[in-house]
Amino acid sequence: MYDALLRLKLPRGAEIVAFADDAGLVIVAKHLADVGRIFGCVYEDVQQWMDSVGLTLAAHKTEAVLFTSRNQLETITLNVGECSITSQRYIRYLGVMLDSRLSYTRHVEQVTEKASRVAMALARLMPNMGGPRQDRRKLSASVVVSVLTYGIAIWGEVLGMETYRWKVAAVHRISALRVACAFCTISNDAVCVIANMMPIEVIAVERKKLYAERGANPAEREELRRNVKQRSIELWQQKWSASVKGRWTHRLIPKLDSWISRQRGEVNFYLTQMLSNHGCFRAYLHRFKHENVPDCPAGCGTPEDAEHVFFHWARFGQAREELNVRLGGEIEPETIVQFMLEKGETWSAVSSFAKTS
Repeated sequence: MYDALLRLKLPRGAEIVAFADDAGLVIVAKHLADVGRIFGCVYEDVQQWMDSVGLTLAAHKTEAVLFTSRNQLETITLNVGECSITSQRYIRYLGVMLDSRLSYTRHVEQVTEKASRVAMALARLMPNMGGPRQDRRKLSASVVVSVLTYGIAIWGEVLGMETYRWKVAAVHRISALRVACAFCTISNDAVCVIANMMPIEVIAVERKKLYAERGANPAEREELRRNVKQRSIELWQQKWSASVKGRWTHRLIPKLDSWISRQRGEVNFYLTQMLSNHGCFRAYLHRFKHENVPDCPAGCGTPEDAEHVFFHWARFGQAREELNVRLGGEIEPETIVQFMLEKGETWSAVSSFAKTS
């Protein structure tokens, strides 16, 4: 029935777009008078069609927004039956806030506010110590990602601006911290890698590409998804390699492919400290004035950080040797993650070593 509405012959510059039972009228014109004239013609045609099929237009629910690039914001008043509708600075259409500049400022504000409430509520269920396992944490975090990325194929371009990107990434970060069981001081680049959660700006590029190819036939759709996903991983890898943050984590996990595609192995509070160098280390605590000196208490004059504790400190020499035997090789920052990814037993062995060291 609604197909007939979309087939109405409209004046030049007018187009009806629809989804389910929501319909929108788009009018392109240079002058406000032309907008009013075209709207009047279309409204009469739409009203006649609705009368013919026994439908009624809810005039009091009708909204309008005037998209313009002019410096001075203008408004227009349109007559919808007995109601007068004045254009607003922004309206919500199909869950996306459309503002008069198409800047999506209002949408970013609303979506980050909503996602932040969800993220904080879920964070209380996921303490760093104890709580659910990583796979369940990721499932909970996917709720936040869904809220943040709704319609992102349309508005995601604004993430090219640092202000918007920071706002959205800050909320995404809340969930990533809980998935990784990480200290809140860890960089966003590193926590996304450890938690195996693709950065929000990479997700935006991926969704936009999928949306652009939405007309592909079903036989090609799955192949398209795989190709787009692979390009997204490559983009993430480029950003990870070029970043100046999380370089200790990059030293352990330089290549993302094997890390994010692993079939087994979950991070936890202790393992994340080793992978991030943010944790209960004197060098780290000294940065925030929680320790008087950053050096190892054994008196060797070396800063007590993740590298020293897990790879060099004689105090854990025996445990380290036992781990080397179980792994079949000597652990180094450049090889330990490779050992972890070999099989479930090696991951568990490294995880246990991280907990007891």
